[in-house]
Amino acid sequence: MKIAPFMAKISPKVSESLSEYLILPRKVKCPPEKVSIKANLGEICLQYPFMTARMQSVVGPEMAVSAGKNGILTVVPRSLRNEDKQAILDANKKARLSKGDIEFQENPEFANPKDTLEEVINKVERVGHSVIPVMDRFSKLYGFYIHNPNNLPAAPPYTPISKVMIPFGKDKRGVLYTMNEDKKTIRSILAKEEKKFIPVVDKNMILQKLAFLQKFNTNYIGIAVTTRRGFEEEIEKFGPQVDTLMIDSSNAWFEDAKKILKYAKKKFPEKPFGIGNIVTREAFEMFAREGADYIIAGMGVGSICQTGSQRGNGRGQMTVARELEKARNNYHKRKGRYVPLVLDGGIRDVKDMTIALAFGDFVMMGNYFNCFYEAAGQKLNADKKPTYNESLIKYVESWGEGHPRARLVAMYGMNSKQVVSQGNPKDISGLNERYGHSSISSATVEGVFGPVEYKGRLKPCVENDARYIRTTISNSEAHDLSSFREKAVIEKASARTILDMLPHDVEATKG
Repeated sequence: MKIAPFMAKISPKVSESLSEYLILPRKVKCPPEKVSIKANLGEICLQYPFMTARMQSVVGPEMAVSAGKNGILTVVPRSLRNEDKQAILDANKKARLSKGDIEFQENPEFANPKDTLEEVINKVERVGHSVIPVMDRFSKLYGFYIHNPNNLPAAPPYTPISKVMIPFGKDKRGVLYTMNEDKKTIRSILAKEEKKFIPVVDKNMILQKLAFLQKFNTNYIGIAVTTRRGFEEEIEKFGPQVDTLMIDSSNAWFEDAKKILKYAKKKFPEKPFGIGNIVTREAFEMFAREGADYIIAGMGVGSICQTGSQRGNGRGQMTVARELEKARNNYHKRKGRYVPLVLDGGIRDVKDMTIALAFGDFVMMGNYFNCFYEAAGQKLNADKKPTYNESLIKYVESWGEGHPRARLVAMYGMNSKQVVSQGNPKDISGLNERYGHSSISSATVEGVFGPVEYKGRLKPCVENDARYIRTTISNSEAHDLSSFREKAVIEKASARTILDMLPHDVEATKG
C-alpha cells in the first residue's frame, strides 16, 4: 500500500509588525486641532476609535465609567462571574449621559491663588480636568484656569495662577456664575451664552459645584459572550443591557461561531455583533456573509499572549491589517455592505495605533488601558507590593485570559488570591474556551501574568495620545479617519531607520 506524500503549505507572505512601518508626510490641508477621530459602529458614535480589550485585569467598574465618559467603547470580559459583569454594567448605566444633559461635578480639583502656572498645569496633566477653580481653603472663588493645550498661557511657569486665570464675575471678561441648581435653567444659560460650564455658588459666593453641558452620548458598552454551552442564556441575560455583543476567541473561525452570531442577531437585530479573533481573508468574508457587523482581527501578537510563542499559531498584525483591509473593501464593493475592521494586538505605542488606523476602523487594546489608574488590576508600588496611594503607584498587575489567574478570577472574583477556597468546588469547565480547550485538563497556559508600568489616569493620557494621532492624520493630507485610510501612504522602514527615529545622542530629561 502506497502512502501519498503530504507537505505543509508555505505562505508566500511574511508576517510583519505594525512597528516596522512609517507614514509618509504629505501636504497639510487640515490643521491637527480640526481633525476628527470620531468613529461609528452602527448607531454607536465614539469620540475615539478605541475599544478596551476583553480582559479581566483591564475592565472593571472604574474603567467602564471613565473610558465610557471619554467616548471609548468598554467591553465586559466573558470570563468574569455574572455578579462581576452586572456590577460593571450597573456602574456604567449610572454614569451614562446623553448629549445635552447637565453633569454636576462636586468637590472638583482646585488651585490656590498662590499656586504657580506650572503647578496647576501639572495638576491638569495628572487628573485630566481642563477647568480648574482658583479658590482659597474656604472655597471662596477668585477665578478659573481653563486649560487649552493648543493655546497655553504666554507666561513663565513660575507665574502665580492668579495672574493668568480668568477672573470670577458677571461681566464679559469674567466667568459667569449662577445660584440656581435647576438643570433646565442651567442648560438654558449655557446654551444662550455658548459656554461649556458654569459654577454654581451660594449667596456668599462659595463654590457648590460645577455644571457642565454634555456634548455627546457617553458610556457605550459591549460584552463578550461564551462560545460553548450556555451562550443563549448569556445573550438573553446581558443583551438588553449592552450596546453591542461579540465573541472572544483566540481563533473564532469555527462553525459554532455562526450559530452564536445568528442567535444574537435574531434576539437583538439592532445591536452590532462582532466576531473575533480571526486573521485571514477567508474568515473575514465568511463571517461578513453570515451577517457579522464587525470583525476583530489579530492572533498571537498581544502583550500577554503566548498563543504564537507557545502554540505557533498567529500572524503579524501588519500582515493581518493589509489582508483584511482588502477583504473589507472588496466585500463592500461587491455587496454594498461595509463591515468595520477592529485590529486587536501588536499595538505598543501611539505610532502603532496610527499605522493600525490607516487600515482598520478601530483599535482594541489591552496593555494600553491596563496601564491606567482605572484599570481593574491591583496597583503596585516600586517594590511591587499592593498600594492604594496613587502617588506611590509604579505598576499595575496584568494577566492574559489564558493564564491560570484568569480561571481563579472567573471562580472567585478579583480578590481570588484572598478567597481561593469558598465552599464547594465550582464548575469552570467552560473557562478555557477562548483558546479552544474544553476542560482544564486539556488546557495549555497561553497567557502570562506580571506587572505593567503605570502611566497615570486615563483621560489626560488618552487626550495627549489623541493629539499625536490627529497631527499624524493632518500630516497625511487627511481630515478624519475615513480620509486618512484613503490618503495615508505607508512605507516600510529599515531597522536602522526605526532606531534613528528615536531620540538619540542626548540624555533626554523632562523640563
